[in-house]
Amino acid sequence: MSALLGFNRREGFREAESVLPENLVSLPYELRTEMTWLDFSNPINPLGTPRSFVQAMHAALVDGELNYAPDRDGHAFRNAVGEALGLDSSWIMVGGSTSHMISNVAQAFQETTVGIVSPCPPEYITAVCNAGHDFVELGNTVSFATVDAYTARSKFGPFDGVVLANPAYPSSRLLSRQTLVNYLETCSWVVVDESNIELSFGGESMVPLTRKYRNLVIVRTPSVTFGMPGVPMSYLVAQPDLVKQIRRFCDGCDVSMFVEVLAKEMTVQQEYLEQTHEFLDTEIPWMQCMLSLIPGIRIHPAEGNFVLCEFCPSEEMRLGVTGLEELVVRLQLAGFLVRPLNGVSGLPDNRFMSVAVRSREDNERLIAVLRKIMSTIG
Repeated sequence: MSALLGFNRREGFREAESVLPENLVSLPYELRTEMTWLDFSNPINPLGTPRSFVQAMHAALVDGELNYAPDRDGHAFRNAVGEALGLDSSWIMVGGSTSHMISNVAQAFQETTVGIVSPCPPEYITAVCNAGHDFVELGNTVSFATVDAYTARSKFGPFDGVVLANPAYPSSRLLSRQTLVNYLETCSWVVVDESNIELSFGGESMVPLTRKYRNLVIVRTPSVTFGMPGVPMSYLVAQPDLVKQIRRFCDGCDVSMFVEVLAKEMTVQQEYLEQTHEFLDTEIPWMQCMLSLIPGIRIHPAEGNFVLCEFCPSEEMRLGVTGLEELVVRLQLAGFLVRPLNGVSGLPDNRFMSVAVRSREDNERLIAVLRKIMSTIG
């Protein structure tokens, strides 16, 4: 088993498995629809799903389009994405979740050691290990910015592939162009997860670099961009010969019919995206500022639509809670969900949580409740 997973020692897999955090409880649909919780645990578009998307999905259900098996190659979707990016559809491959896309890429290369940006979602590690690779976590001891390729090699040893993010979750830091170039020039293959790039503060997509670098794969997720995580849709961008190489190891079984249903809508959402950028350009800094004013909460610089928060009160502070776990429970009782980051590699347990950016009204409600909880003693 350990050999199949790419680990030299069985203990290596146990260590990787042990750091995977517990998933949030997924309640039955009947209960979820009756609850009034405000969910700040999942970073999706604060503007919600475009109305045209909802109408297209409703029409597909009514007209019976979902009675047919989907096109596993996603031709309509690939054409739409290619048109939006100014690329031929041969540069695009369609899939389901981000982790499946990363796994598909990893399977296309011989077993090796893969560097993974740290901290990161546990799905990155799972995707790489399931493809037979070993991994090394690339943590930055100075900040949460992505560590430079040359520093990473001197500190963590050699690796031939790498998985990065732009912006990274949960650190909410963007990837600089030069940092990516350094990895491209020193690794055989590089994957960049851009699931949250359209929901970032001044973020620049790295898709244009695929024209120059044959070893670069960009993964993006319209499900996050358009506020519908319940409809998993992803795609990758790479040079055509690399797409063909990756496609050999992917059967397309995770492509849903909604990919075809929504293909045409993808190319007519410029106004929606502009409104999203305009809103987040003011709301992300505002949210950071307001969270930083909560006693006992330290925020780390955020460039995505989620803020990495650390519970670290000073010794002289007298707060309404004794730790992060109690704070999370108190928030749940008040009707708010945030994501505790216990078990996430690269972060100490019981100190960090991620808070997504929602509408100004929702954000103000969360800030008010946080202030009340943290200042109430006894």
